[in-house]
Amino acid sequence: MDKKSLAEILDALGNEHSLNIMAVLAGGECYVSELAKIVGISRPLLYLHLKKLENAGLVESEIRHFEEPPYTKKFYKAKNFELILSLSKIKEIVK
Repeated sequence: MDKKSLAEILDALGNEHSLNIMAVLAGGECYVSELAKIVGISRPLLYLHLKKLENAGLVESEIRHFEEPPYTKKFYKAKNFELILSLSKIKEIVK
């Protein structure tokens, strides 16, 4: 991991809403409207956090098509990761 990737991950996770989103997605995939309702935030705010999480490589999305309205739904799921961080690890990454 390089320092840019670490900063992106920490930025994406550095918010209570993002942590709540990750906790919900840790239980399985969820579509946007359902996720917004569970987390208790608006869809625009949810999309902002999901974009950061996706750019950091922590979640992935998939658009699925249905025969009844709404005809498409965007599903998100968490990607498994482990982050072990210490002062010495930061020093190693930044070098």
